[in-house]
Amino acid sequence: MDGPTASTVVDLHAQVDAERKAVHAQFDELGGRLADVLNEDLVEGGGWSHTVSGLRAGGIVLHNQGRHLGIKVWRDKTYLKGAAGRRLKVEGCYSSAYHGWRADSITVSMDRPAKAIARDVARRFLPGYLATVDASTQAARTAEEERRARRHFNRRLSGMAPGLRATGGYDPTQDPDRTRSYWSSPDHDETSTATVGGHIALAPDGQTAHITLNNVPQELALRILALVHPQQVLQGTIAPRPVPPARRALSTSRVIRGEVLGEQRSPWPLS
Repeated sequence: MDGPTASTVVDLHAQVDAERKAVHAQFDELGGRLADVLNEDLVEGGGWSHTVSGLRAGGIVLHNQGRHLGIKVWRDKTYLKGAAGRRLKVEGCYSSAYHGWRADSITVSMDRPAKAIARDVARRFLPGYLATVDASTQAARTAEEERRARRHFNRRLSGMAPGLRATGGYDPTQDPDRTRSYWSSPDHDETSTATVGGHIALAPDGQTAHITLNNVPQELALRILALVHPQQVLQGTIAPRPVPPARRALSTSRVIRGEVLGEQRSPWPLS
């Protein structure tokens, strides 16, 4: 059997490209209609837009910038025949830093009018999604704060550890919020000016780190331990010093009514 000719391959590519463009146009139109309905109904105050996904079977993402919402609507089980293969799956977009509960997805028929689909999304899916999305947004903020903290930590490290590199030996500037950095001693890298080799692993929040040092000389090891010791031991010679004799404590005075305390003289002469 003869293999495909060059013209056949070109025709096949053209057919696939035409199908992809048709699907893209179909879902672009659907996304525009869904966003229009959500805006007309003032769902979450309006402000809805859409983007078309690159899925071969077709899909869109509905965006609401006011609440930072993202709702995916995509054709899921295209391998099924009939109406079952023409159902759209609706699910929420979440921050990659969020690991909590996600709202249950729903399905809708892509053969229904856009207004019915949009109102199904608002009625059946949106309430559960809104109950989870704030936690996802907060997780995204926290993750960005932690990335900034790690970038700051790593910038300070670059000026202190000579020959610093990222995992795999890569340039650390290509991974500014990395959690691990490495450096070598001259035993492993002739160009290194470090006394010892090692690596440092940053905590995700960038506030603490785990440091490992290799082949540390005795005196340097003691100096390092002295830095981390919470209280230095006092050193020196105990020298005696003279102590003054103890003085007898004065007793507390006691006054008795009618007691003569002492001779009193008038400041004025008697006449």
